[in-house]
Amino acid sequence: MKKIVLITVAACLMTMSSYSQEDVLRPKGRSDDSSPTKSGKRPWALGLEGGLSYNKYGADLNWRDGITGESTTANSVYNVFESLSGLSPHIGFFVDYDIDKTFGIHVKFLYNQFKYSNNSDGIVDFFDASSTVYLGTEIVNLEVEDKFSFFSFDPSLRINANEQLYFLVGPSFNYGIGTRTGQFDFTKEDTDINFVGPNATSDNSSSVSASQDFKSTRYGINLGVGYKFEIANNIYLAPQLNYNMDITSYNDQEIFNDNQSFTEGPKVLTVSNETINQLRFSITLWFENL
Repeated sequence: MKKIVLITVAACLMTMSSYSQEDVLRPKGRSDDSSPTKSGKRPWALGLEGGLSYNKYGADLNWRDGITGESTTANSVYNVFESLSGLSPHIGFFVDYDIDKTFGIHVKFLYNQFKYSNNSDGIVDFFDASSTVYLGTEIVNLEVEDKFSFFSFDPSLRINANEQLYFLVGPSFNYGIGTRTGQFDFTKEDTDINFVGPNATSDNSSSVSASQDFKSTRYGINLGVGYKFEIANNIYLAPQLNYNMDITSYNDQEIFNDNQSFTEGPKVLTVSNETINQLRFSITLWFENL
């Protein structure tokens, strides 16, 4: 009888110990991961971003006769404004917040420089500066460069394909800062006809530069994709590609072409439907679980 009582007590103690262990390791009614974030971490992250941007300027060029007003064409150096492109840097930081396993909020703040250029050939009539006597017509190359900077604010919805691959979509707000500079360089072959006047840098070249305070505000749509590599505990390195599509409306600009008044007559160029889009390649550094 005594042995039976001891065996019964031992069995009860073993059963209680088993239930107690199960309650501690796997509480009933709860999953193994009760955290609201995608991987049990805190939802906040901060990061740094920097890289290069490819800037693309485009516009529609419409020529009209300066006397009749009829549509026409022109073999002009000002056709350069149809398309310009260039590379420039950007740098900044971002804040990221997990909503759930699939979605998050990603907000970036960038110092974002725009720079683009191109060149075009056209005919230019030369006149004697003192007597306005026609000297001849030359083929001249015009190279244009435009440079300015924005403070860019891009709030985006982050969509996770998995733990590493993510997509960004949202608006983009760009606020002009500093000075906008434009450079116009005219060059031609060495002939008996020379550039003269205050802008002439040599007999065969002439340059004009202009600058102004830049306070422009522009809006766009930002689309992005990135892939995260873990390089340390809670630290990730992610290459990222963003396309910033310009949706701001611009006022049409008119340029009076007085370079061909003798050979083609006075003409007026209207520059319309201007766009400045940007493809940004970045390296981002994430500090998670903050």
